[in-house]
Amino acid sequence: MRTTLSILTFLLASSLFAQEEKPISLRLEARGDYKREYVDGQYQKDHSGFKGEILDVYLQGSIGQKFSYKYRQRLNGINREYNFFDATDWLYMAYSPSERLTFMAGKWVVLTGCWEFDPAPIDVYQLGEFCYHFPCYNWGVNAIVSTKKGNDKFIAQVCESPFRRQYKQKNGEAGEMYAFNLVWYGNHGFYHSSSSLNLMAYAPGRYISYLCLGNRFNIGRHIEWDIDFMNRTASGQPVFFRDCSIMSRFAYRFSPMVSAFAKASYDVNRTHTDKDLGLSQGTEITRVGAGMEFFPLKDDRIRLHANYSYAFGHNTTPNAVVRPKQSYIDFGLTWRMKIL
Repeated sequence: MRTTLSILTFLLASSLFAQEEKPISLRLEARGDYKREYVDGQYQKDHSGFKGEILDVYLQGSIGQKFSYKYRQRLNGINREYNFFDATDWLYMAYSPSERLTFMAGKWVVLTGCWEFDPAPIDVYQLGEFCYHFPCYNWGVNAIVSTKKGNDKFIAQVCESPFRRQYKQKNGEAGEMYAFNLVWYGNHGFYHSSSSLNLMAYAPGRYISYLCLGNRFNIGRHIEWDIDFMNRTASGQPVFFRDCSIMSRFAYRFSPMVSAFAKASYDVNRTHTDKDLGLSQGTEITRVGAGMEFFPLKDDRIRLHANYSYAFGHNTTPNAVVRPKQSYIDFGLTWRMKIL
C-alpha cells in the first residue's frame, strides 16, 4: 500500500511540472468486475463476487525529436511474490533516427504473433489456457523497421525468457535464459497480420520454437474477425499440431456505443514431454464464449461489459485457469481518467 501511494504521489507531482514540457500523456485506468464461476455445477467462492481487476497508471512522452518513452505500472500487482518491476508492464526508451527505423531498450511486450496476445490486461475478458501461463512482459532490446509505404512493420527482439521464473521455481536456482523473436505486422486493406517466429528458452541453452500466424479481417465498417494459429515444438517433439493453440474472435460494432463479440480457443499438448512450460502434456481444452460492450461516451473512457464462457475437455496444467465443465460469467466497469 505504501508503495502504491508513493507512486501516485510521485506521478501527481511530476504532472505539475510536466505542463511546461509537453508532449506528455498521463492517465489512470481501472476496472472492477462482478463474477460467477461454476465448475461441474459447483459454485467457486474464491473466484466469484465483486473483484478489483486492474488499477494501472500509463505515462508516455518524448524527449526532443528522436527520443520517446512509455511507462505502464499495474498498481494492483505489487505484493510479496511480485516486486515493483514485476508489476511494471512497460518501461522503455525508444530512439528513432528516421521515420522507418526505431531502436528500443527496456521492459516491453515479449513479442509473439496472434491477435489473442494483443489486448492490454484491462481489455481481456477470456483467453485460452496457454495465454494465461505465458508471462508476456520482460526486459530486452528491439529493432523496428517499417516499409516505405508504412504498410508493414518488422520487429527483431532479444529479451529475457518469459519462463525464467518458472525454471527457478522448479530447479531452485536461476538460469541464464533468453528469447529471440521476429515479428511481422502487416496492414493491407481489409487484412491485418500479426505473425512471428520465436525461440524461447525453457532451460539454459534449451529452446522451444513458436510459429504464430495471426490474421485479422476487417469486413466493412462493423465486422472484425481474428483467426490465430500458434504451433509450439522442441527437440524430440513432432513438428506440427501436437502442441498448438487455435483462437478466434468475431466482433460486430453496432454503433460507436455498442459492440458484441464471440470467442473460441482450443489448446492441446500431446507431445508426452515437459518442454512446453505454458501448457502441460495431456491437456486438450476448448473454451467458447460471447459478450457485449457498451460505451456511454462513444469512446473508451467508460466501458460496461458482460461476458460468458464455457470450457470442456481435459487440462493437466498446474494452477489451471480454464477448467473442464467451467461456466464463467462476469459484468464489469472500466474507466480511463486522463490527467494530462
